[in-house]
Amino acid sequence: MRRAGLALLLVAAAGCSSSDNLVVGFIDIRTPVSLFVQFDNIRSVINGTARLFDANGQPTGSSAEVVIISDQPGLCARLQLHPDYFRNPPEDYDALILFYPATDHLGTFIPGRNGDEGTDSEVIGTTQAPDAGGSRQAIPFIFPRSATAPDQPAPLSGPYMTLSDWSATAGGGSHGTFNLIYLGPSSLNLPSNAVFQFSGRFRSEACPTLDGTLLP
Repeated sequence: MRRAGLALLLVAAAGCSSSDNLVVGFIDIRTPVSLFVQFDNIRSVINGTARLFDANGQPTGSSAEVVIISDQPGLCARLQLHPDYFRNPPEDYDALILFYPATDHLGTFIPGRNGDEGTDSEVIGTTQAPDAGGSRQAIPFIFPRSATAPDQPAPLSGPYMTLSDWSATAGGGSHGTFNLIYLGPSSLNLPSNAVFQFSGRFRSEACPTLDGTLLP
C-alpha cells in the first residue's frame, strides 16, 4: 500500500471551512454554448469501484476507484435508474469525478505520472443544445496530460489528488483532497489559455451499486 505523504490540510482560495466537502473553482462559458459550473451547493459525494467503458459502451477490461461530487441529491440512486447519467443526462447537474487506481490507492497521486496510471479526473456540466429540439448535453472538461511531467514529484502546489481513507462497502466511504486543472472539449473552440482550476476536499459515502455506471 502506498505510503506517500498526504495533504490533509488544504488551504483554498475561499478560505477555511469546517465543511467536509468543499470545491473551489468555476466554469463560465457564454459561447458557443451557455454553461456555468460551480459547486457551491454540494448535495452528493459518493465513492465506489466501477468497471470502465469505452465510447460505445463496451467494457475496457479496466476498473477504477471512483469518487463523484455533485449538486444533485441521492446520486447513488439516480445512477441505478440511469446508468448512462453522465453520457445522456436526464436532468441538469454539475459533477466532478475523480478516478483513482483500482489497487494501491492510498496516498498522493498525479495524473499522468509514471506509477500513477489510472489517476484521472473530469468535470461535467449540462446545457441545452442550441439546435432545434434543444436536447440536453453533457459537456466534459478533462485534465490535460501535458500538464504533468512523467516523473514529476508530488508538489502540493501543482496538480495532485490524495486519498487517505477508502471503503466501498455500505457504511464506509473515502476521504481526500485534490488540486487540478481542466480543459474544455475541442468542440467548444475555446481559446488556448482557457484553463479551469478546481481544488477541494471531500468525505464521501460508499455507493456499492456504482459498478455498471457508464462513466465519461
